[in-house]
Amino acid sequence: MKVIFFGGTGSMGEKAICELCSFPEIKQITATARSRSKYEKLLAKVETGGEKLRYLELDLDKAEDIAGIIRGHDVVANTAGPFYRYEIKLAQAAADANADYVSICDDFDAAQQVFGLDAMVRERGLRALTGIGWTPGVSSLMARAGADSLDTVEKINVSWAGNSDDSVGAAVILHVLHIFNGLVPSFLKGTLKMVPAGSGKESLHFPGSIGGINVYNVGHPEPVTMPRYFPNIKEVTLKGGINEDLFNKLALFMAKLGLCKNETSRNMLSSLFRKTLPLMRKTVGPASDQSGIRVDITGSVNGEPCQLTYSAAGPMEILTSVPMAIAIRELARGNIKTTGVFAPEAPGILDPQLFFTELEQRGVKIIREEK
Repeated sequence: MKVIFFGGTGSMGEKAICELCSFPEIKQITATARSRSKYEKLLAKVETGGEKLRYLELDLDKAEDIAGIIRGHDVVANTAGPFYRYEIKLAQAAADANADYVSICDDFDAAQQVFGLDAMVRERGLRALTGIGWTPGVSSLMARAGADSLDTVEKINVSWAGNSDDSVGAAVILHVLHIFNGLVPSFLKGTLKMVPAGSGKESLHFPGSIGGINVYNVGHPEPVTMPRYFPNIKEVTLKGGINEDLFNKLALFMAKLGLCKNETSRNMLSSLFRKTLPLMRKTVGPASDQSGIRVDITGSVNGEPCQLTYSAAGPMEILTSVPMAIAIRELARGNIKTTGVFAPEAPGILDPQLFFTELEQRGVKIIREEK
């Protein structure tokens, strides 16, 4: 299988490419990058299979015939953020080039756009898997595993805790500014509703060194995608927060001032935060160096109420990049036969236990609790 990778020189992309290079099913990986120097840094981190890598100089903001660039590859892998800018652009180009598509998209509006390609992707016999990262991704597989253990599912509540050390990249900062701004989706009482970003503050416990973290309603895809796959579900919520609550409050404050409404202002803020974030972290003091995920699934078994909680903690690059790499390997093995656009929680597409095992082999323990 030949893979063309967009965003491969970022922190999430680097880890995914290192994983892919180690898989015998992957024969070639074309890594796009703005400069040769970034590619050389990536190449230096690849321990096994570096001979599979090819370099292609590309600026996504300036490239015109992306489908032409993709042709000759079997799969498009995308970790290039922010996804509200690049997801639909690359998913459309992949379909035009008759290639499968896999991304770690975590912007709800971008995910909605990709589902608009479903008929075309299905007609061409292709597969487009959006959001197979940390959240969505690991969160989606936890929801699927829990739901399959129950007779009925009423609620799925997804929460994440982010390590700010993992947030120094411009794309991640832009994402945080985007999801804390305006109205965001939440599936409540059987209906998709838009609620204020930053509302619904809640303190939840996460595993590992994270502990108690304040989380808020933010704009992720799970409330948009999960109701597609869980019949009769009444509630799907998504809340998240940075481990140091000061950064959550700062993002909310910027949004209230109207500084996050357009991409130009978000780009300016991202540049500012990228320079000052290390200093702010020193001022705030040490916090957990892990990121976390927690999914609470409420339903019934044999007519009795039951609540399952899945959780995990670890480096964001492992939580995010390993699921993507494993999904591409599953494509290469011919284990994903369903065509069309789908999210990771779609029934019968991905085996959650396979992904959990792969994560545990890399030091991320999946915890399952039942009440």
